[in-house]
Amino acid sequence: MTPPTLAPPGASELLHTVDVQAIDPWFPTTVMLTAGERYFFRAWGEWFDWGTRHSANGEPQPKLSLFLPLIRCKAPGATWFTLIGAIDKNGDSFFPIGDGQRWPDGWVAPASGQLRCFANDVRIMYFNNTGAVTLQVWR
Repeated sequence: MTPPTLAPPGASELLHTVDVQAIDPWFPTTVMLTAGERYFFRAWGEWFDWGTRHSANGEPQPKLSLFLPLIRCKAPGATWFTLIGAIDKNGDSFFPIGDGQRWPDGWVAPASGQLRCFANDVRIMYFNNTGAVTLQVWR
């Protein structure tokens, strides 16, 4: 996909574009979030979990249902390989980003810190992940 050049509705400034690697359980971005600020996201591309293709939105995996209690982010809308955001490395701050369309009015940061991202998976299973999704962060 060609990177979008127009800002999402309500956004005015592109802060960062990065390829979030599926193998990294705490992929760092250069974005320093500010509590109370509104952010917008766009993500596209595909990554793989042991050869199974996923978009940034992820999808249910019935064959992995036994392991669902072990998935890192259990927030509504988060499933296997959904692109997840976090503030610093705080597990209480996890939020699903997906392709960004789930936040049409933007997402308001509840705290300040570095935006980190990951593919939603079981913490000890990142070794078999490959590929990347491209993420844009807007303000």
